[in-house]
Amino acid sequence: MPSVILRDTKLQGNISENSSITLDGMLLGDIKAEEVIIKENGNVTGNISADHNIEVGGQVTGDLSSDKIHLNNSAKVRGKLFHRNLVVDEGAQLEIAASTRKKITNNNKD
Repeated sequence: MPSVILRDTKLQGNISENSSITLDGMLLGDIKAEEVIIKENGNVTGNISADHNIEVGGQVTGDLSSDKIHLNNSAKVRGKLFHRNLVVDEGAQLEIAASTRKKITNNNKD
């Protein structure tokens, strides 16, 4: 079941979730989940790691790592991005270094 952190909530510490987490409040700590959605009022100071998707509409200071990262037009991100697919909407404010993950296949036969 997805977890939701509401707008006026302030948390300190790391969060680990097996499915999806949506954050509209403030977090000082890291997030690890299958999918992470940071709403427009969300504010994270820490690293975010998601198996499938990270969507940011709020503010993040820290590194983001996921197969897909989507930065909405209201996003403010400062950190490093590690991804396979990156979508950046016009208007997003970024201070980033980005690195595309490549799928590695071993074609060598013994």
